[in-house]
Amino acid sequence: MISDPAVQTLDVLRTAAAYINSGQHTQARDLLSPLIRAQPDCAEALRLLGVSLCQTGEFSRAQSVLRKYLHLREDDADTLLLFCRVLSRTGQDAEALNVLRDASRRAPGNLLIACASARMLLAQSRAEEALAVLEKALSVPQAQNASSEFWMVLGHARMLMGRSAAAAEAFRAWVRLEPGNHDARLRLAAALADSQDAVEAEVEIRRCMAEGARSTEAAFILARSLMGQGRHDEAEAQLRIVVQAQPHHLTAQRNLAELVWMQTGDAKAACIELDAALHKQPRLRALRIAKAQVLLGARQAPEALAEIEAGLAREPLAVDLLNAAATVALEFDGARALGFAKRALAVAPEDRGSITAFGKALLATGDARPALDIAMKLQAAYPADGQAVALQADAMRMLGDEHYRELLDYSHFVRATFLDTPRGWPDLATYVAELQLALERAHVLKAHPIGNSLRQGSQIELLPERSSEAAIRAFPVAIDGPIRRYIEALGSGKGIMQRRNTGHYRVSGAWSVRLRPHGFHVNHYHPEGWISSACYLHIPPAVERAGGEGWLKFGETAFPTTPALGPEYFLKPEPGLLALFPSYMWHGTVPFSGPATESRLTVAFDVVPAGLNDD
Repeated sequence: MISDPAVQTLDVLRTAAAYINSGQHTQARDLLSPLIRAQPDCAEALRLLGVSLCQTGEFSRAQSVLRKYLHLREDDADTLLLFCRVLSRTGQDAEALNVLRDASRRAPGNLLIACASARMLLAQSRAEEALAVLEKALSVPQAQNASSEFWMVLGHARMLMGRSAAAAEAFRAWVRLEPGNHDARLRLAAALADSQDAVEAEVEIRRCMAEGARSTEAAFILARSLMGQGRHDEAEAQLRIVVQAQPHHLTAQRNLAELVWMQTGDAKAACIELDAALHKQPRLRALRIAKAQVLLGARQAPEALAEIEAGLAREPLAVDLLNAAATVALEFDGARALGFAKRALAVAPEDRGSITAFGKALLATGDARPALDIAMKLQAAYPADGQAVALQADAMRMLGDEHYRELLDYSHFVRATFLDTPRGWPDLATYVAELQLALERAHVLKAHPIGNSLRQGSQIELLPERSSEAAIRAFPVAIDGPIRRYIEALGSGKGIMQRRNTGHYRVSGAWSVRLRPHGFHVNHYHPEGWISSACYLHIPPAVERAGGEGWLKFGETAFPTTPALGPEYFLKPEPGLLALFPSYMWHGTVPFSGPATESRLTVAFDVVPAGLNDD
């Protein structure tokens, strides 16, 4: 009796598959090769041969065979992913990504393909594109059945894009699928800590640690959650555990140094662990830069520069050290800053930080024309970069070009209005007084944060939606009307502020500052903002004296320039007054005098444009 050819083929395929599963690849190929010669379109034979070749590391042959298979079965997601892994192993990442994109277009709801695409994009540091792929896949009905891997990759992409709260939701989904997975729980706790949900972060990380996850990473996440609750001594203890186990842990070292500095105002004490790590590993450039930032915050710029130069003596071509040296030197020696910036550009001519540092150094040394050219190129490449706009305005002002007034039109762009009175308070004065008391209770630190503009004062992050104080929770309501009226007054158009105006906004960060006598804000701007602010709650008596003590000033650079660019516009604070202005404008405060019991209390925030569907 003659067997059915189809049955014979099926028997061959089953036997070959069994051989492959047991690692007998020669026997499998002895069966598959003649079958493929006789039946070139036998898709399953091609697939099995491709799998066998992959398992023995023969990737070039595997690629050719799998390509033929996918021509016949382009909807086989599992094999397509295998093919893309083969392409990646042979250095063909671009083609692999194109294959995945084509597959995504054909099957937009395939979560496996979306996840693989995102992984490849993340490996290429293209987090924004990866997140777009994942979010699109998330919109299809099949997303409710997404795998643990999908939620893990989505959470990672969201974290990289600074969307910590959304990342926490993705990690929650992962934990629901794998409640015993400590990695999932750790990532959830980290996302909660980063999204300022400090209490829940502590609960989650302590549960992990109780179950045995007592790693350095766990201690660091616990420290972050404690910092978010203002439990500084407990946070410091955990951070010391981290840096003693991992002296190179940059974020832990920075957090510890800043915490010690803000509690003591002692730069030497803040740098003890940094010094110990640098003594053992002097080439840890990021730690050296972190120490210089502590010294700079303590108003020890020459010492900060000496620290950076010690690193450059070992690594003279390190761009990060050269950029840091240029930034520090700009505080007191424009010529030296220019020298460092030129060295950085010689090593990395396309580095954005080096280009910006060079432009600022040119202003410091009085060479405004090339500084303007740099500013225009930066603005063309990065339209939302406030540094480029500030550099342009400064250069035009130094050149005597009156068109700089289009950027620094204080009478039009700087607007001061009183807060709206939130529901529940009889008048604005009552609300401001209650808000002042609530914030005063939260200001317990002695020194300003590292890398911050304020001097002789303290700063706390403001999270109204999570505050136990009714006045703080109501703050977004109090500022909503003034912000909307400001945006409406801006209008639309091609102007520097108008072209970003969508008619909608979101607050990208808020904080409260309490200055002590002789305290002030160093002149600065907010390069990532659109609209910045200063809201006044308590004003010291010195504000009423002649000389503008404690007033807000605009137009004066943070570093000396040639010729000097002094302040051009002043605004007198009043309790309940909210000043709104472009984030790219230089602004600072005039120091005020008075007894040690006096203070100047404010709230500030940044506003960025938002779309109708912005989250």
